[in-house]
Amino acid sequence: MKKVRKTVVGFLAVMILIAGCQKKETAPPQPKASPRVAPQQTLPTDVPPISGAAPTVIPESLKGKWTAVKLLVEDKKSNQSKEYLVNLGGELTIPSSSLVVQAEEFLPDLKIEGMKFTTASGELKNPAVHVRILDNGKEVFNGWLFQLFPAVHPFQHERYAITLRDSVAAS
Repeated sequence: MKKVRKTVVGFLAVMILIAGCQKKETAPPQPKASPRVAPQQTLPTDVPPISGAAPTVIPESLKGKWTAVKLLVEDKKSNQSKEYLVNLGGELTIPSSSLVVQAEEFLPDLKIEGMKFTTASGELKNPAVHVRILDNGKEVFNGWLFQLFPAVHPFQHERYAITLRDSVAAS
């Protein structure tokens, strides 16, 4: 009888193990893309917080290749948007506001390499512009705006949304 009991207990243990191994594993639900991102694009999942504190390195072969960026400024109160051309190294004062946008460096294919920002290539694969935004002279944003992923580290303001729309190559 003891022998039969051991056999049955062993058999049941094996069956429980097999049943556990056959259990379907389901992938965790994926976050939905932001409505501001085009449907065919997905947000990168490993993007660290990006601020302008790290140095930017532009390869010599790309220096001067882009001269300006086009920024889209959306007034959330009036629900109107307007595109502005801002020279790199220049600034834009948003009409009827105390906001000033300073366009600094542009990288066509931004990547973080060690403790610096640089570009993986000269192609527009991950275009980004480093901007500083001042409100009444006080810095309220210092970071990167991404053309393809505007919802990644966006400028947060109660009235205005500012996104990178395009880049302007030197002629």
